[in-house]
Amino acid sequence: MTQTSFKEISGLDGVYQARAGKLYCTALRLRNGGFCLYSPVAGLEKNSDDLFPDPAAVSVLLSPNHYHNKGLNGHAKAFPNATLVCSEKAKPRLNEITGLSFQSLSTLSQQLNDNQSLLEPQGLKTGEIWVQVETDADLAWIVTDAFSAALHPPGTDAYEPTMLKTFPRYGVKDASVFTDWVNEQIAIARPTILLSCHGSPVRSPDLGTQLTGLLTTTL
Repeated sequence: MTQTSFKEISGLDGVYQARAGKLYCTALRLRNGGFCLYSPVAGLEKNSDDLFPDPAAVSVLLSPNHYHNKGLNGHAKAFPNATLVCSEKAKPRLNEITGLSFQSLSTLSQQLNDNQSLLEPQGLKTGEIWVQVETDADLAWIVTDAFSAALHPPGTDAYEPTMLKTFPRYGVKDASVFTDWVNEQIAIARPTILLSCHGSPVRSPDLGTQLTGLLTTTL
């Protein structure tokens, strides 16, 4: 199984990714210097000493929807000082499956840097949460299941976004509402980097157009 250590994403200070198998976890440096792990992936808690030599450095574990939960118990044990957070929509299923307690997203929002923000997509049924990171040159969307990409060797970007075949059925409640919401976000600020749990990073000045076309052809 491919497993990598956390490496900083080029052009995104304080944003790191590591991979276990086919899944990526993203680490965000927070305002207080600690880290939030977006979608902890099972096994990565054993391979994190490079970025988190002190377990107390991880202050938040974000479960970004109710499906991505298999790594939570292991990470909660490895980082006992970390607060677990999720959306209100994802909380019931996560509580039942993991037996863990989750706080609201406001707990994380208060710790984000000025260039980081949480996005809660409309029209989905999994309680998915995205993180947006803005720099002078780029706007990154960190997503879970809503978008994906081809999986290349670590350190290699993908050319374009894709969509999991299961997402329309298991992730989408109202396709038109979700599509309209994504298009509204793109109209506000066009993303240029996609960091998905499923696939290699995508970089493109036309990423917004690619995402809009993908929604049109798949939903």
